[in-house]
Amino acid sequence: MVRLNIFSKSSVLFVPKCPTTGRVCALHRNTTCRASTDTTTLDFPLEKNQDGFPSFIPKEYVDEIREPAALDVLKKMQMANLMVPSMGLVKTAYVFEPYSGTARSDSDGQVPAFVLLHGFDSSMLEFRRFISKLAIKVGDVYAVDLAGWGFSDCGFSENSNITLGPEQKREHLQKFVEDVVGRPVVLLGTSLGGSVAIDFAASYQNEWVDKLVLVDAQGFIDGIGPMSSMPRFLSVLGVQVLKSVGLRQMANKMAYFDKEKYATDDAMRIGRLHTHLDGWTDANVAFMQSGGYAVSSKLKDISLPCLVAWGRNDEILDPSNADKFLEVLPDARLTWIEECGHVPALEQPDALVSAIEEFLSEE
Repeated sequence: MVRLNIFSKSSVLFVPKCPTTGRVCALHRNTTCRASTDTTTLDFPLEKNQDGFPSFIPKEYVDEIREPAALDVLKKMQMANLMVPSMGLVKTAYVFEPYSGTARSDSDGQVPAFVLLHGFDSSMLEFRRFISKLAIKVGDVYAVDLAGWGFSDCGFSENSNITLGPEQKREHLQKFVEDVVGRPVVLLGTSLGGSVAIDFAASYQNEWVDKLVLVDAQGFIDGIGPMSSMPRFLSVLGVQVLKSVGLRQMANKMAYFDKEKYATDDAMRIGRLHTHLDGWTDANVAFMQSGGYAVSSKLKDISLPCLVAWGRNDEILDPSNADKFLEVLPDARLTWIEECGHVPALEQPDALVSAIEEFLSEE
């Protein structure tokens, strides 16, 4: 294992090009990197089993999965150990796909860097059909699981009393963008990931965020209601219901327009894979008790160029929400994704990529 320790204030580390691809990429940036006030340790490669999958994911559940795109993402998963000021060490799971096209770069000769943020209690696997398509067309792509979600680990298996809410997730994302990506990004958030993106952009626009892409995004439902004040034992029971096959299958069917094609048992197993990890229950309880995201008042202050993309047939967040974003965001445009439910990155990835290409070409 190769370990890089990047220290605060006076230490600067030169990180060479990736020894595998020969080009600038995630942990091998061809720049100097100055970390924040805490030590950041980046570990790679992630320990894999004999089949090439991360060894910390129970093998019996990986063996149930059939979709090649999901298996490919699992094999490509990397882990960055990031020191987050309010949390300490967060073992951060992500996938990096370098740009493989030939056309697009900015004035510095760099292609855009995209950071993809999945929805509530989901994972990077939500982007399994989208990552490579976006990388071929427009830029470097990073799909990351923030603290407490997906395959990232912030210590709940050892300590169930960790504080985890929007503030901690914002700090974690900032460390990821600064220490792993290393330059301002186009931030794409889908569903509750849209709230995460809005929250982050409100604090870091024009510093770490250049543009915003909101996909069937939650922006006008503040907080999570009575669940935030329930006794812990009731919260635990509620979270356990989230893991149940019945609820997952119901949500699976609601997510798609073409339910027969996409709402399969395999899709349900993929969507619930991360729930088998130690600490999953306590991480979700902690987030519920934080009160969740409340970003509606922040939207008017975001001056970044923003693309709002929405599945025309969304059954989870009403499509009427799309127009609300146009009314509030100062610099936004809307693209409808036809014959599509709540998850365009899964159901209509080519259409979503095309919408993003057009959005970038306007700037």
